[in-house]
Amino acid sequence: MRAMTKYTMQSSRGAAMVAATLILSLTMLVCNGFAPPNSFATQRTHHHISQSTSILKSSNDNSGDEARRLKEKADQYRNEAEQMRLSLGLKKIEDLKDDIIEFMTTEEFGSSEQEQKKFAELKVRVEELVRSSVGNEEAEAMLAGLSAFSSNNNVMPVQSSPSSDINVALTEGEMKSAIALLGSLPIPVKDTLAKTAGYPNYDSIINLEEFINNLYVNKDASTEKLRRLYFQAFAKNIPGGTDIVIKDSNEEYEIEGLSKAIQQQIDERMQNSTRAMELFPRVVQDADEAILPREIDANVIFQLLDRTTFMAVEKPMQVDGGYIIRGENKRKTATQLLEVIDEKLAKESPQWKDSFQLSFVEIYADSSEQLFEDALLITPNKFAPMANKLFAGVVTAVSLFSSFVYCIDTFSENEAVMKRLKEASEQAASGVIGAYDLAWFNELLMPMLVTLGLAQGLHEAGHLVMSWSKGIKVTPPTILPSQALPYLSFQNRIKTSPKDYTDLYDFAFAGPVTGLTVSFIALLFGLQLTTEVDQSVAQLLPSLPVGFITQSTLGGTIVDLLLGGGDGILINQDPSTQIPLHPVAIGGFIGMIIHAFDLVPIGSTDGGRMSQAVLGRVWHLTFSSLVFTVLFLSSLFNDGFNLLLGFLFIYSFTQRDMEIPCRNEIDRVDTGRAVAAFVSWILAALILCPL
Repeated sequence: MRAMTKYTMQSSRGAAMVAATLILSLTMLVCNGFAPPNSFATQRTHHHISQSTSILKSSNDNSGDEARRLKEKADQYRNEAEQMRLSLGLKKIEDLKDDIIEFMTTEEFGSSEQEQKKFAELKVRVEELVRSSVGNEEAEAMLAGLSAFSSNNNVMPVQSSPSSDINVALTEGEMKSAIALLGSLPIPVKDTLAKTAGYPNYDSIINLEEFINNLYVNKDASTEKLRRLYFQAFAKNIPGGTDIVIKDSNEEYEIEGLSKAIQQQIDERMQNSTRAMELFPRVVQDADEAILPREIDANVIFQLLDRTTFMAVEKPMQVDGGYIIRGENKRKTATQLLEVIDEKLAKESPQWKDSFQLSFVEIYADSSEQLFEDALLITPNKFAPMANKLFAGVVTAVSLFSSFVYCIDTFSENEAVMKRLKEASEQAASGVIGAYDLAWFNELLMPMLVTLGLAQGLHEAGHLVMSWSKGIKVTPPTILPSQALPYLSFQNRIKTSPKDYTDLYDFAFAGPVTGLTVSFIALLFGLQLTTEVDQSVAQLLPSLPVGFITQSTLGGTIVDLLLGGGDGILINQDPSTQIPLHPVAIGGFIGMIIHAFDLVPIGSTDGGRMSQAVLGRVWHLTFSSLVFTVLFLSSLFNDGFNLLLGFLFIYSFTQRDMEIPCRNEIDRVDTGRAVAAFVSWILAALILCPL
């Protein structure tokens, strides 16, 4: 019973606060001259005005002076009525306000029945005063706030959040600006404001709009209270802020500790501003200032955001490469959010997308309680590759030449081939024209070059088809060199952002899987040709050393199975032993290794792009670092041909950055694509792991 009485008393006080707000509104209406239509003063005014009007109508022949005197008399009556209305209205309002304040501040009410009786009396007086002071529509609107203590309810409801007994209607623009400003404040300030509004701390707030309303209600909090709460928040939330001393008597604060806390807060804010872009490549962070968006360009997007699309918690913040806007997506998916914003943008500022783009991405979070958060990223709509075109052309030319030399070198251990090539060279040096014929050698070399070229060509064709279908612009490929392979990879740079991770995945997956499939088929076909060639051709076949073949578990096993019966006769020989293979088989074997390296999930390789699409930027960075560490440690214990170390060396200079931002980096790829990615990574591991 005591608990019910306490609950009812709290509810009555809350409803009385609503009544107090209505009384304040009535005071403002009366002081601003809102005429009560049913009051005695108004009836008297209408009576005098009617008399004056009838006299004017019946005295059309009188002089103009008489008409002016009658008009002045009417104005005098109107002023008297207005003064009488103000005096009577304000007197009633003051009396009722005093009674409500007394009701709210009384410590002992006696029984709950006495409290309810007093409360009902106040309610009737409020309703009568409201209805007699304004029109019916205005009265109904104002009395809507009194529904909490309607006579039909025996127990008044308690609001779900602190300090929410009074509804404060802020405009959408005011609410939006308030939430944006709130998000930019330091954590101690947020906690201070939360406690002012009756919350334990800022993290306990669930509804930001409700919190802003509660904060507005408590806007008259004393300066002393705010100072005390503020420094308590510093001591609790700021590292180094424990030096702050709060004394109850004088509220003196240790200036040195406060200065350290403030400086640390500023440093953390600056650090977080930079960390927000750590997940993005250098081509984004170091973009030319001439093409970067300005604050006015970022505000174009900010003005389009509202409570139904994206609830921003701060204004656009400038970062390396553009602007970010932190907040919460109010749509079901990121795709829906971007579609709505694009539609608004097309109507409000259609030329904006000619130079810039909006992406919904994950960034490192400011708070230590979470690793990352969602944000809108505003950047240029094109990203120029950092590599110089001339330098890329030179690297490509060197790689093509080294690939040609590598293929010729596969014949270097064949004594018969070397003898015939030496004879042809001597004849050419002697100046005898037409004395030597290399057609036989070209017939052996071309199948290897065609196999490698076909696999890589279809690899690039897969990228081009996907980029065309997805609307992704890419640079011409740069051929990367390798010390243990003909070449390492064909590198394409993406210049325009894919729509989402699905498009990025499809672009990355199509290339290496196509090339790997062609190389695998070529290896099987070439091994079959190796067993079928006649003795004269077999003496001229190129070869690979056992040590190189065993660099691939899958490739070495296939060679041993088809040529040695699977008993390990071939692969268990001395690493320097040469195994003759048909040129197509060598092209297929080497091609498998090259395309497997493209599938390694690190950086911005094709496998890295797939990893980013499946895991997101944050977890791709973790996964990529783990894979890099495993490959590096494996290379340290690998004797002979060290393919992994060469790959990691070239990768560190060319592909260590992640990919440019997609427009939608919140929605991940579907399960089928994720499974295909993990299968392809396992396949790449089998190809690249030594026997």
